[in-house]
Amino acid sequence: MGPSEHFLAWRLRRGDRQAACELIRSHHAGVYAYLRHLCGNPSLAEDLTQETYARAWQRVQTLRKCASLRSWLLAIARNEFLQWVRARRPDAAALDDLPEERDPDPGAEVALLIAERDRRVRRAVGRLDLPLQEAVALHYFQDLTLREVSEILGVPAGTVKSRLNRALSGLRAMLEEEEADDERQGIGKAIAGRS
Repeated sequence: MGPSEHFLAWRLRRGDRQAACELIRSHHAGVYAYLRHLCGNPSLAEDLTQETYARAWQRVQTLRKCASLRSWLLAIARNEFLQWVRARRPDAAALDDLPEERDPDPGAEVALLIAERDRRVRRAVGRLDLPLQEAVALHYFQDLTLREVSEILGVPAGTVKSRLNRALSGLRAMLEEEEADDERQGIGKAIAGRS
């Protein structure tokens, strides 16, 4: 934690509401993106993000001096998500039901290809087991180090590394299978078109 984070944490522990606003302003996008990757529903992610900040304000005294504010918030966000999972709301959307976030330029074929690849990767991540999804979301989508992910998940860094390796292997297999299916369908359509 840098000097400015130490000062912000000190202000938070003293109950400074302006410091809470600064915390939200600095970390809202990252917390929301993490929760969005986990739950796949923008509205639910926003609700969980707000719950995260409410819980953080209640638990501000638990903020350790050595923990970064980002790691502390993401750990709280993870706990809020896990509580929601335990409640298992039936109206939750799957990650593969996400609408596209990008509006590619209609004439830009490259942008369309990138958007399609991103959509496929998000869907594939959504099919991973929850511990693997969490590791991917924190390390790759939030750009956290293995040590930071380890702190948030409460597991050794070696376990995080193992989960990431398993996740990447699983993603590779899923995406290769999807590609092969697309290829088979394309060949089938081409043969059907000739008849």
